[in-house]
Amino acid sequence: MSSSLSDLCAWAAALTASDIPPDVATIVRLQHVGLAGAARRLAALPGGAELGVGAAAQTGRFLQLPFDDLTAGGRVGAGLGPAAWLTEAGTLDQLVASSVAAFEVAARVGLAGAVAARADEVDLRAMRVAAAVIRALAAGSGASGMLAEVEGALADGAAVALADVAGSAGARRLAEAVHRPGASGGAKLAPSAALGAPGAVWLARTLIIPRYPGSPWMNTALDALDVVLCRHLKAGEKRLRADQIERVVFRTAWGSAEAAAAGLPRPALGATSLAEAAALMITHHELGPEWLAEGASGDKTEDVAAVASRVEVVTDSRLSARKARLLAEALGPVLGEAGLRVIAKAAAGRLRGAEISGEILPLLRERPWAAVAGLRRTGGLAACTVDDALAWPTELKLYTTRGGWWPERRQSPTGHGAGLQAAALARFGDDARAGRLLASPGDRAASDWIAELLS
Repeated sequence: MSSSLSDLCAWAAALTASDIPPDVATIVRLQHVGLAGAARRLAALPGGAELGVGAAAQTGRFLQLPFDDLTAGGRVGAGLGPAAWLTEAGTLDQLVASSVAAFEVAARVGLAGAVAARADEVDLRAMRVAAAVIRALAAGSGASGMLAEVEGALADGAAVALADVAGSAGARRLAEAVHRPGASGGAKLAPSAALGAPGAVWLARTLIIPRYPGSPWMNTALDALDVVLCRHLKAGEKRLRADQIERVVFRTAWGSAEAAAAGLPRPALGATSLAEAAALMITHHELGPEWLAEGASGDKTEDVAAVASRVEVVTDSRLSARKARLLAEALGPVLGEAGLRVIAKAAAGRLRGAEISGEILPLLRERPWAAVAGLRRTGGLAACTVDDALAWPTELKLYTTRGGWWPERRQSPTGHGAGLQAAALARFGDDARAGRLLASPGDRAASDWIAELLS
């Protein structure tokens, strides 16, 4: 099948439950369970009711405080889940099939624009496209109707600044646009290798349900910090106190939005600033959306501020070279079609301000030249090793006032692959009910399943 949007929509319009591998169907059920649990927690936060009720309100809360899910093609679930939960007819198998179709189309569209994605922006395309596919399938619009819906969704543009979704009004306005049919005529999407191989490559298998609010880059770093805090607790038989922190140094590949986070209000601040999130985790020994709200730290607010001032976030050239190589080796046949000049310009923008070590050997050991060879590969999405692209190399050193330091290295966040089910259950917060939802027969009424999911 070619790599055009029209052919991709034709495949999605014809997809049935029998076409979907069992593991992919399970992944999408887990996605719904994780999203429903996250949506419930966000609605219960102070100010959560400001966005109202319904699909736009649910997506709006995910925009304001990113606690949804992630894929190799961007944030699909924030549009997919709330749109699918409007389903009133059909079976659970049909709900899963429409969700998989929406996932695969939206993630491919997101992947097609990955070179231009920025850490200080929110890319809405995958969300809009996922909601558009769900609408088209619910209306029985067929392949041509779905193509029109998707092109309409793309007509509204791609990315917005983090500040635009940090407040309730902006988040609600943009969420309404996610669920509203786009302009007539829409925006044409050029053929792309990212749009190909439906049914052969399942991007649903790249789903990540992160443990903490924020990007996969932040989650990788926070997972590293959690390991260190647990290790200290085991060694010293007591928790590390905020006043025992001398400094915390995160060395990461590109992906930081630290500069953009500086002017954001809470709760968006703690989901964007690694320094703020790390300080909250160290102070409270846990981190969830409940801790990000204004005033949530109570009498420990000053402790959080003091620790945050001692957190350093360094974009490291060596780790960035590693990430570039891993991405090129994994996704070269897709990313390479943008052209080496365009990719080099995008990379330069991401690496602006990166710290370059005085020693060249560590950088050379990362084989940065291999990125060029990867980008020159051909074969489209079917030739990619998509899972290998889920890498955000991070190194942490936590220094204590007693003179010691604790290191940790991480490559990717938890909540993926073998850890996906545990992550979804943790989000949902009710293992027994989640178990029933995951084990439900495919002929169960979709509306009944959704009602239990959201209750």
